[in-house]
Amino acid sequence: MHHVTDLKKKEIMMTFDMLDWNASGEIGFEQFYMLVCILLCSEYHVEKNFIFRHSRPVFELLDMDGGHTISPAEFQASGFLFNLKGHALDKIFYEFDVSGDEYLNYKEFKMFTMACIYMQEETKKMQKLQVRRTSTPRQERCATNAGVTHTPPDSHSGRSSHTD
Repeated sequence: MHHVTDLKKKEIMMTFDMLDWNASGEIGFEQFYMLVCILLCSEYHVEKNFIFRHSRPVFELLDMDGGHTISPAEFQASGFLFNLKGHALDKIFYEFDVSGDEYLNYKEFKMFTMACIYMQEETKKMQKLQVRRTSTPRQERCATNAGVTHTPPDSHSGRSSHTD
């Protein structure tokens, strides 16, 4: 993993430990597949889509102690896998801990994944809007009229524009 990612050795070891679900010192095909998916998502910046679409396996991956909940420590320790870092992780965790028990159950985690997708879509909309604001009026006209051909007004009537 060191050659295909910029994860630190500690993060690589933690990832392996998380994927070694039965603590055998090896990972099977399912775990390897999950690892490849995580790396590809990180490479192409689609982590939030992956979390949403595969929320149950991701939840089980983050639930390192098998308690069917995610603790703040588990959430914080594994956030690097999905490009979630720092103080924002604590804030996010407590926003979605609606039961107030300082653990995320699966339903709370699923709400988190839905919010991730919503925030990602809103960010994309804002970026598109920003691009439009910075483009010139001529660029906008060209983009609007792209692919549209104009026909002369007289060509629709079938009449010649010449006078006899």
